Amino acid sequence: MRKIGINVSQNVAYGAEAFMESIAKAGFDSVFTVGNDAAFVAYIARKCAQTGLKYEALHAPYLKINDLWFADEKGDAVVETLCKSVDLAKQHGIPIVVMHLSSKENCPHVTDAGLANFDRLHTHAKEQGVILAVENQRKLGNIATILEIYGKDSNVGFCWDVGHEACFANGREYMPLFADRCVMTHIHDNNCRYNIDEHLIPFDGQINFRRTADLIHDADYSGTLMLELDLPHEGSDKYADLSLAQFVSKAYAAINRLRILSE
Repeated sequence: MRKIGINVSQNVAYGAEAFMESIAKAGFDSVFTVGNDAAFVAYIARKCAQTGLKYEALHAPYLKINDLWFADEKGDAVVETLCKSVDLAKQHGIPIVVMHLSSKENCPHVTDAGLANFDRLHTHAKEQGVILAVENQRKLGNIATILEIYGKDSNVGFCWDVGHEACFANGREYMPLFADRCVMTHIHDNNCRYNIDEHLIPFDGQINFRRTADLIHDADYSGTLMLELDLPHEGSDKYADLSLAQFVSKAYAAINRLRILSE
């Protein structure tokens, strides 16, 4: 059966240590984190070693990702940030760095400068033995371009974000397009309202997860089914009424249900 994983964050209401111990006990296989906080990445790596979880991916920062497509100091800064993610992944044995290629509606078109910037990142990641997984957002062209330039024999793959597809893509399905390049999934639910990205536990929103399961099965995807949830945290009312055990049990039951449906 496919392995299952879940994201971990610094601000999770239950505390990262208790959360990781709970997910390991529940039966999760792996985790990923977001950002380049070196101390937190090192901490999660240590906790993975202690709990038997696999630190499967590091999600690179993305707030200024549109600058990737410009030949200036802003473009250089984005490449530097992404290379830092690669270096952290290499240092801690994390095989995959997930990255965005665009943000929001009015992102830049594919440019020669951006392709040159990506090539610098690709070269560095290849030298470090790290896979770059480009994640679907609102735009198709930049992903298609990158995956065409860097073929199956490269260290560049696709991260299929189920939730983003439902609230950003206006009905477009990405898995049939890039199934043979898929190395990572981000699985979460929402109510399929444009631009409202809720990161709910699967089956709590309106996404048709039977269709999701069929796409996973038909793609013969054998990688991890990785949850990317808005974890309970201070200032959020999502799942605030659930204890740690209840939240982890609910998340595990949902992703395991999808795993069974996709077999």
